[in-house]
Amino acid sequence: MFIVTGASGRLGRLTVQHLRARVDAARIVAVTRTPDRAADLGVTVRTGDFDDPASLQQAFAGAERVLIVSTGALGHRVRQHTAAISAAAGAGAAVLYTSMTRAGEPGNPLALIPEHRETERFLAGSGTPFTVLRNAVYMDMLGLTLPLREIAGTGVLVGRHGTGFVSYVTRDDLAAATAALLAGGGHDGQILELSGPQALDHAGIAAALAAATGRPIRYDPSADEDREALLRRLPPEVRAHGAEAAVEAGLQFWRTAAAGWFDVHTHHIPRLTGRPSTTLTEFLAATF
Repeated sequence: MFIVTGASGRLGRLTVQHLRARVDAARIVAVTRTPDRAADLGVTVRTGDFDDPASLQQAFAGAERVLIVSTGALGHRVRQHTAAISAAAGAGAAVLYTSMTRAGEPGNPLALIPEHRETERFLAGSGTPFTVLRNAVYMDMLGLTLPLREIAGTGVLVGRHGTGFVSYVTRDDLAAATAALLAGGGHDGQILELSGPQALDHAGIAAALAAATGRPIRYDPSADEDREALLRRLPPEVRAHGAEAAVEAGLQFWRTAAAGWFDVHTHHIPRLTGRPSTTLTEFLAATF
């Protein structure tokens, strides 16, 4: 039995869909706090809440491998993740955990990293077979940190923090690789950095956007935006959930990138999936 947690979320749903192409749907269990949102996946759906360990024990019954998709509850994730790992270990299952690029290295300044690092340590000491999937930054997150449509309109991408290289990756490519690992196994004890096909700085993003839109776009590192300009340019859905915090998170991300923490490029995804990874130009062309 293959268990996919977070099955009502974007990465979890995509993983279930790719997994169905590799194994019998009767062997797949989608676990989520909101089972009605996973009812259309065509697999068994069980209720499981990372804040309710007893529910996880029931949800993971009979599991051979469990994919633990990391939660978004900053400040609570270590408790949630360790509960899920313990439940999987209790079921005698191997664990795949979605971490983040270079999460195990000390000194990484991104606020998201320490909880991933602590979860990885707990997993390594849990006694259960495990594989850590250190996922690179999602391509669709670019739209939360850069006003892509405005940049395409003005033809200029500005920002003095744009010197850092990031290997952006699509959720679909990550899901396809994760499904291959779930179905095939054979990577116990490994830590896999899953990246996109290119590490790009702002100049590379500008070039990809130009190629996708057919418009001339350049990167200007001499100009930068103040906090007020960044606040105004945030998408409404982000602004509604704490604009100041979102701006600070974005600035922290670019500072971390400029320090080289996301400059990781591997070939694991095409090796696992048997297909080329999606480039940023291809992703943006489908978006615009």
